[in-house]
Amino acid sequence: MTTAPPIPRAVWIASGVMALGGFLGNMDGSIVAVGLESMRLHLGVSLIEIQWVATAFLLGLSAALPLTPWLVRKLGAGRLWLWALAAFLLTSIACALAPDAGTLIAFRALQGMATGVMVTAGQTVIGLAVGPDRLGRTMGTLGLVVGLAPVVGPSVGGFLLAHFSWPVLFWLNLPIGLLAFGLALRYVPRGDRGQPPPVDWPGLALITLGLPLLVYTLTERNALFAAVGAVALAAFVRRSLRVRHPVLDLRLAARPVMGPALASVLLAGAGMFGAVLVLPLWFQVRLGAGPAEAGVLLAPMGLATTVFVLVAGRLTDRHGGGTVSLTGSVVVLAATVPLPWLGPDAPMWLIQVLLVVRGAGLGLSIMPASTAAYASVAAGELGHATALVNIVMRVGGAAGGALCVIVLSRGLTAGPATGFGWAFGVLGAVCALGTAATAWLRHAERTSTVDTTA
Repeated sequence: MTTAPPIPRAVWIASGVMALGGFLGNMDGSIVAVGLESMRLHLGVSLIEIQWVATAFLLGLSAALPLTPWLVRKLGAGRLWLWALAAFLLTSIACALAPDAGTLIAFRALQGMATGVMVTAGQTVIGLAVGPDRLGRTMGTLGLVVGLAPVVGPSVGGFLLAHFSWPVLFWLNLPIGLLAFGLALRYVPRGDRGQPPPVDWPGLALITLGLPLLVYTLTERNALFAAVGAVALAAFVRRSLRVRHPVLDLRLAARPVMGPALASVLLAGAGMFGAVLVLPLWFQVRLGAGPAEAGVLLAPMGLATTVFVLVAGRLTDRHGGGTVSLTGSVVVLAATVPLPWLGPDAPMWLIQVLLVVRGAGLGLSIMPASTAAYASVAAGELGHATALVNIVMRVGGAAGGALCVIVLSRGLTAGPATGFGWAFGVLGAVCALGTAATAWLRHAERTSTVDTTA
């Protein structure tokens, strides 16, 4: 056990501003999800068409991530964050004024791109400001604020839609975003402008094509797009390992700590997003709760995750991300294993205890693994590291969600008990693999000597 060095007040303020931007991006996603039905009715389109409002945002976010490391080196992380926040606010205005569904979908894709750059640049600002020995606490604080967004977003969105039309969901971004922008102008360091190496345009084209197609096919399951995306990504990986200055430095994944950290983040994302899809349906289909009641019953788990992200940050600075993440993974696995055997006659207090424990484990497992990845690289490599972690997290989430939906839909043909039993079995297997990955990460941290001072 080591004594964590203190964090200066200026760093806390800068981290708080970055957290406010992250909160804004997360809240926008959760609020827009609540408003999809209202948008569909007002714009006169089908459910399949309006779902593209959410899908386009995700695809835009994925497409923007690969170029962010180059932009960080070119403009400076803090300066890039300000530009990305400005773009997010402008596209929010454009979405609110969109006259039809097609225009709204197009601006949502641009808003997703701005969000992807903002999230990655914000994490880079924090990493550069605090250094590896203090990263856990600052990332924990960031996670606490950002994690509140999906908890409060649906409630705020429902209240606004009860009194106003759907554009108000995008206008809400302005006061929060302008506050964050004003604070950032005063408190966030801009970062140094540099002369990065030339962009590997063929590599950028390959990943910009392949990554969104991969995310899309994991959620929509289109065989043709899956094949094109797989070929593009394979060509990108091959090229990135051969060129001198790749768009994304995939060689980082071969580092002793970075490799297991990325594996841990991938599986944690798969388990978390898979549960996000399965648990609300479980309450409604298997346990007989209504949609509003299901949301209330799931809230304690989300709050537990949010609180324990802050706890995890402090523990990570003292014990290392691998140890904390392994503890959280074991807790998540222990709370997931009993779920397949719980039916309508199960006591609600037992279900709530398991879900709160699971939420606490999630808070202890995800953030420390990503923090370990950031702490294992030099300052000049941090932009690549943050982009890699965010890409892996989203690919894992899309894969986990798709796998759980496929298994659940096929199992439901034999009845709710079978369908949810299979889905929770998949979640348990993912959690077990995640536990193995975090054990690997803990071992790597204890046996590796990492120089992050370059």
